[in-house]
Amino acid sequence: MKDRIPNSAFIILLVVGIAAVLILRPDEDRSMQRIRDLGVLRVGVDPSFPPFESLDASGQIVGFDADLAAGLARRWGVRVQFESIGFDGLLDAIWAGRVDAIISALPLEPRYTKDIAYSQPYFEAGLRLVTITATPIAATTDLAGRKLAVELGSDADAEARRLRQRIPGLTIVTFATPAEALQALVDSAADAAVVDGVTARQFVGQQATARIVGPALTSAPYVIALPVKARRLLVEVNQALNDLQADGTLAGLEEQWFAGLLGP
Repeated sequence: MKDRIPNSAFIILLVVGIAAVLILRPDEDRSMQRIRDLGVLRVGVDPSFPPFESLDASGQIVGFDADLAAGLARRWGVRVQFESIGFDGLLDAIWAGRVDAIISALPLEPRYTKDIAYSQPYFEAGLRLVTITATPIAATTDLAGRKLAVELGSDADAEARRLRQRIPGLTIVTFATPAEALQALVDSAADAAVVDGVTARQFVGQQATARIVGPALTSAPYVIALPVKARRLLVEVNQALNDLQADGTLAGLEEQWFAGLLGP
């Protein structure tokens, strides 16, 4: 009869085997379950970029992103807890496990896609073509023979120069700020302007006669950042964004938060 393994040795082998399985098995994603168990969605924000996030008179974080975060939390039956973090430290807070998500007008950064999970876009901040309703401009090709206002030396200036290479008779007029370039439309000093998507949306919210023409000229999407291993949470966030887009919630947040005065 073969000798049996002593009980103590068997236990040691069992413990070692279990440890090996745990070490070799990919980390289990419990991000979504942890949020539900604790009843809290921890969100990192830099409250210095209205209308996406800022502090109100009572010191509370308010804005487009604050409402979006609160909407996600309600969807999952939890409350949102904001962590105020400087913009340069937002991704570090994800890596350190201080927050579950960053919802703070965060542009997609391709360099970090191996270290950060990014949601699908919820706002396009790329360059937009803006004009006044009465001006018959429906596409960039309609800029032939017209004046295009831009901020001198900006990305919009560079994009305008690229447009000028293929649009005959396009004249570029430059200004010190995007606000001045947009004011040129009101003053009839230009037929159209190119500015970033946030500034364009604010201007349209302020000026009833202004409109954005066509799709973004360049892409600069704002996304939600999550821990790279939070696969279940990423699925839930993307599904929520799809639903909020389909039911008009995201459009409603734009209408609510981009009707303020155009900043300097």
